[in-house]
Amino acid sequence: MDSKTRVKAALNHQPTGRLPLALEATSEVMEVLLKHFGIQKEVPVGEAQLGSFQSAAFGIQQENEVRRRLGADVVIVATPTSQRTVGNWFGLPLVQRLPDGRIEGAWGIKFRVVEYPYGTYIEIDSSPLSAAETYQELEAHPRPGMDLFDFPGLAEILPKYQDFYVLLNVNGPFDIARYMRGTEQFLMDMALEPRSAEVLLDKVTEFAMEYMDRCMEQAAGLAEGVFCGDDFGSQVGMVMSPVMWRKYLKPRYKKLIDRIKSHGLVYVHHSCGGIRPIIKDLIELGVDVLNPIQPLAAGMDPQELGEEFGRDLCFYGGIDEQHTLPYGTPAEVREETRRRVETLGKYGGYIVSPSHAFQPDTPLENVLAMYEEVLGYHPG
Repeated sequence: MDSKTRVKAALNHQPTGRLPLALEATSEVMEVLLKHFGIQKEVPVGEAQLGSFQSAAFGIQQENEVRRRLGADVVIVATPTSQRTVGNWFGLPLVQRLPDGRIEGAWGIKFRVVEYPYGTYIEIDSSPLSAAETYQELEAHPRPGMDLFDFPGLAEILPKYQDFYVLLNVNGPFDIARYMRGTEQFLMDMALEPRSAEVLLDKVTEFAMEYMDRCMEQAAGLAEGVFCGDDFGSQVGMVMSPVMWRKYLKPRYKKLIDRIKSHGLVYVHHSCGGIRPIIKDLIELGVDVLNPIQPLAAGMDPQELGEEFGRDLCFYGGIDEQHTLPYGTPAEVREETRRRVETLGKYGGYIVSPSHAFQPDTPLENVLAMYEEVLGYHPG
């Protein structure tokens, strides 16, 4: 069974032989995997704008070879950004490097590179609308031009991924709106200034729908689904009440998901944290797959999720990247993987993957153990 067939079967809760696998990892982990498999790193000309998933750092051919060695079936592809940019951050174009070392992204959001003991991350530094006092100021904030994206380039790179089940990346309206406004201020707007929250959410939702239409002008027949990231949860629960989520975000996600489904695409939603109170709502909206299933977050017990939602939803993730993968033994990783297959995969709809991208403090032997347990042999 090839990767596309395997993932489609899992989404339909049909037999798959073995469950599908996915690979998301930081660049530091990818370096280790390339070295382990003896794959020479090389960045082909023209791929430097591809994004922060993996291929910008190492090249499509090299990344795909790592996926093949591990038995991974799924790939998330960000639309290349144009030559006007300096790269992208999980699909958000990075427009220019500033004299003070920061990076300005689309929508005027500014980032900085943060070093930590294992490597670097790009983090939000400042929000362009944090000091705005009226909704009219938010309304007047310019939206990015579609010329920041290289849509013809998307059509050129997608055929290189056709051995895998391809998901196109799209940014969710909540995260981009709060990055523009500042998270604390945006949540205050939702409580106290509804018009301000609605202006930004509508602006980003309309942008996301137009972006998807432009993608599909180039990608029709070359992608199976969409991967949309928007974090509604934290370690201890939702970052807003379910009532507020249903008021502000559910109707906008209805529009976005309907547009995506009109292109015949599967919809995968990523939200970290404890979001159990709205999972039924997500199913109602047409979410096909939920990622990353953070098992230590409040309310996200994998056995309970599998029992309650496993007939109606496919799960993607669930192998604990907070404790088991970084600090456990390979035997403990294999044992947890078996449990997830039995619980999240009880009704067949499960893509095995960590609950976050593999982080640099995860030992190589633990990364390999997850794949080994599903494949039934040591990847090499």
